[in-house]
Amino acid sequence: MNIPDLLVKAKSILWEISTILGLVLAVSVLVSTLFGPDVPFFGGILNNIQGVVEALGSEGLGLIIAIIIILNIWKQKN
Repeated sequence: MNIPDLLVKAKSILWEISTILGLVLAVSVLVSTLFGPDVPFFGGILNNIQGVVEALGSEGLGLIIAIIIILNIWKQKN
């Protein structure tokens, strides 16, 4: 296997990993927003990303970003 093939394979693997992590983050934000901060595993995510959301200027913007991520992943499957 030569270097360009290895780079293409590594790029593909990294893309799949980032897609999965993006989906997990989006679902975590949605679950935490819907059910509050006491949900196991998902509950603390809003506390962790609160600084990012405040830097973006609006609490609703984080939810919109999560929905956009989910829709883009679903669009890629079709």
